[in-house]
Amino acid sequence: MPSPKRGYIAAALVLIGIGGFAYSVVLIGQVLIGAGFTLSALVVAALVYYGDAERHTLTRATIAVTVVYGVFTGQLPVAVIAACVVYLSAWLTGPDSPVNSPDTEIFPVTQTTTDESEYTD
Repeated sequence: MPSPKRGYIAAALVLIGIGGFAYSVVLIGQVLIGAGFTLSALVVAALVYYGDAERHTLTRATIAVTVVYGVFTGQLPVAVIAACVVYLSAWLTGPDSPVNSPDTEIFPVTQTTTDESEYTD
C-alpha cells in the first residue's frame, strides 16, 4: 500500500488536471489542449502513486507526459525531440554515462546520523 503522502500528492495532481481542463474549456475554449493537460496530469499522478521517486521512473514519466501533451496539442515532432533531450540528459548525467560524470541525485538524501564513532574520547 503506498504511503498517505503519495496519495495526497496524487490527489493534488488529479485536481490540478481537472482544474486545467476546466480552465482550458471555459476560458480558452480549447478542449484538446485541456484534455492533453488533464491526461498528462493523470499519468503523472498514477506514476507518483504507484511508482518510486527514482531516476528511471521520473525520466519515464517526463518522457510520457511530453509525448502525450505533444499528441494532444498537435506538436508531436517537437515533443519527440524534447523527449529525446530528456532521455539523453538523464543518460549523460547517470551512472552509466560515457563521459564518466558523477551520478546526480534528483531528490538528495540527507544523512540523519552522525559519522562519529561510539568509542570516541
